[in-house]
Amino acid sequence: MLRIKNARIVKNEELKEVNIYVERGKIKDIVPGDEILLPVEKEINVKGNIVFPGFIDPHVHFDDPGFTEREDFETGTRSAAAGGITTIIDMPCTSIPPVTNGKNFDYKLNIVKPKAYVDFAFWGGVTPQQVESGEYRKSLKELKDKGIIGVKFYTISGMKLYPRMTVPDMDKTFRAVKELNLICAIHAEDCYLVDYYSNLMQEMRREDPESWYEGRTYEAEPEAIWSVVAITEKVRNKLHIVHLSTKEGLNIIRWAKVQGLDVSTETCPQYLIFTIEDFKKVGSLLKIAPPLRKEEDREELWRGLKDGSIDFISTDHAAGKYPEEKSESNIWKNYAGIPGTQLAVPTILHYGYHQGRLTLGEIQKLMSENIAQRYGLHPQKGVIKVGGDADFTVVDLDKKWVVEPSKLESKGKYSPLIEKELTGKIYMTIVRGEVVYKEDKGIVGTKGYGKLIKTKIK
Repeated sequence: MLRIKNARIVKNEELKEVNIYVERGKIKDIVPGDEILLPVEKEINVKGNIVFPGFIDPHVHFDDPGFTEREDFETGTRSAAAGGITTIIDMPCTSIPPVTNGKNFDYKLNIVKPKAYVDFAFWGGVTPQQVESGEYRKSLKELKDKGIIGVKFYTISGMKLYPRMTVPDMDKTFRAVKELNLICAIHAEDCYLVDYYSNLMQEMRREDPESWYEGRTYEAEPEAIWSVVAITEKVRNKLHIVHLSTKEGLNIIRWAKVQGLDVSTETCPQYLIFTIEDFKKVGSLLKIAPPLRKEEDREELWRGLKDGSIDFISTDHAAGKYPEEKSESNIWKNYAGIPGTQLAVPTILHYGYHQGRLTLGEIQKLMSENIAQRYGLHPQKGVIKVGGDADFTVVDLDKKWVVEPSKLESKGKYSPLIEKELTGKIYMTIVRGEVVYKEDKGIVGTKGYGKLIKTKIK
C-alpha cells in the first residue's frame, strides 16, 4: 500500500487537498487531506503540489523500429516521463513495417515493450494496396482484436510505405472501421493543392521559410477537412482531425458537430504559441506540417479549446536527426517535425493557465480526461477515481525555469522553446503507482515498466 500525501487535486475548478491510497497500481481510496486512513508500507509527500490524472499524449511518432536514428521508444518514453506524460499513443506510419496488420503489430510490440518507461497504446493503419486487394477488412479486424485505439489516414503523404488515401478508398475503409466501432483519424491537407503550390515555389527557386508556408497553402486544410466530413456525413463513422492549424478548419468542425456528426479534433502547442512570423525569423526549427499559420488562426485555436470545439491537445512529436536534418539553408531540404512530448504540459501551463486562457480544470480535460474518453481508455486512464490506474502528473504550478537542450530526453535536442523561461514545472510523474520521474533526480523509472494499453471500445 502506498499513500500519496498532501496532494491537491482539481475538482469542479476548485483545489481539494487529499491523501490518495494506491494498491497494486490502482487507486484504492481518496480521503480529505487531514485524514490518515490506512496503514501503508510507503509514502510519497507531494508537498501541496497539484496532482492531475496522468496526462496523455495521443499523437506521437517514436519511429521505432525503422527510423531510430531520429527517435526510439526508450528516448521517446523517457521524454514523456520527464514531461509528465504517463501514456502515449504511437502512430502506425513512422515505423518499419507500418502497423497495418496483426503481424506487424506484434513485431513492433515485441521491439518497443522492453524500452518503454510509460504506458502506451497504438494507432493502426491501412494502405491503398490493402483496399485494392480487399485485405483491409481482415487486417483491420486483426488490429481491433490487438487493441488499437483507431486508424490513421493521410490525405497527403510523402511516405512510400504509407501512401495517401483517395476519397473512394476512404469511403470503403471508413465503413469497415465503423463496423469495428473505431475512430478514423485524418491528417488533413489536400494533396492536389499542396503538390501544385509546393512545386511552383520550388520552380520559382524559392528556398525561404515562407515558401514552405505558401506551398503548403492555407486552403489545403479546410479543403481536406470538408472532403472527409462529407464522407462521414454519408457513412456516419467516428472522425477525428489531427493537429488542427486553421481557423477555417475549426469552423468546419464546429459545423459538423452542430449537424450531429461524431467528429472531434485536436491541436498542438506549436500552433498555439507560434505563427508564420516566428517561422520567417526562426526558420527550419519551426518547419512542421501543416505549417504555422497567422495570428488570427492562433487566437481562434485558443478560443476553440476554451469553448470545447477543440477536444484535446496533442504534440505530433516528431524529432528530426539534429542538427543534420534541421540545418539546411534551403527550407525544402529540412525535416518537417519537432519533438514536443517533454515540453507540452509546461507549455500549456505557461501559455494557457498563467496567461489566463485556460483554467486548471480545462487543462485536465484537454490533456487527460477527454482523450481517455474518446479513445476508450476511460476509466482506467484520465481520472483520479477509485479503481482507476494510479497515474499522476504532479505539477509545481508556480516554479519558474528555463528550457535547456541538455535536459531534453529526446534524441532531438532541439525546440523552439530553448532558453525560454516557463512558469509551471513537472515535479513528479507516477505511472501505476511507480515514480518514473522526479524533478531533482530526473528519470528514476525502469525501462520496460511501461505496458500496452488497449481500447475498451467494443
